[in-house]
Amino acid sequence: MLARRSVITGALALGVARNARAAEPLQVFSADVRPLSIAEGSRRGLVLDVVLDAAAAIGREVRFTFLAFPDAMKRAAETPGALIAPLARSPQRETGYTWVAKIIDVPQALGTLTDRPVADLETGRKLARIGVVRNGVQETFLRDQGFTNLQTFTTAREIAEALARRDIDAWYATATEITLQFESIGKAGQVHLGPPLQLAPAWLAANLDTTGLPIAALAAAVAQLERSGRIQERYRSYVPA
Repeated sequence: MLARRSVITGALALGVARNARAAEPLQVFSADVRPLSIAEGSRRGLVLDVVLDAAAAIGREVRFTFLAFPDAMKRAAETPGALIAPLARSPQRETGYTWVAKIIDVPQALGTLTDRPVADLETGRKLARIGVVRNGVQETFLRDQGFTNLQTFTTAREIAEALARRDIDAWYATATEITLQFESIGKAGQVHLGPPLQLAPAWLAANLDTTGLPIAALAAAVAQLERSGRIQERYRSYVPA
């Protein structure tokens, strides 16, 4: 009888431990990629707001860790059970992460100072220096297009400041991010955008070891947010028409 009671007690303890782990906040690595993700202030950004909505729908909390983008990718790839957002899905990254749910497609463009011509793909080839975030899909895209005039940076803010100082001639990134970063460094209205050159799909992704992660539930929650129009509402709140 005592042995049976010990087994039951042990099983109950195991169940409590599992529930405690399940209730732990979801760990999400991110970078400041405005307006998709914002490191400071009361708003977390379009993509991270959707992540919060999806987590709340399945009864989970979220803990964000903001790092430089290359570091966020590295930490997520090295940390079992970790999530990362926003992360653009690309062939080069396909086998490195578990792809949970696409949040939104975002246009990418070249930004130049307003006293310089608007830059498209062919104009960009003739520029001396184009800034990109290191290891981002923007760098991969331009290198695949044969660009050899790229200068890599760790953060978007560094690129915005470099462009404002004229250390580089253009910045290739998410179109709205370029505008918002210039606002954040006090240079609103001093940059303009060329035509979209690609659409980058912004995803919620995870470490390959997804033990204990509610992958299917999160994916279903994001799909429901899309069907309900909530993601578009979030988009319009950050990118007014």
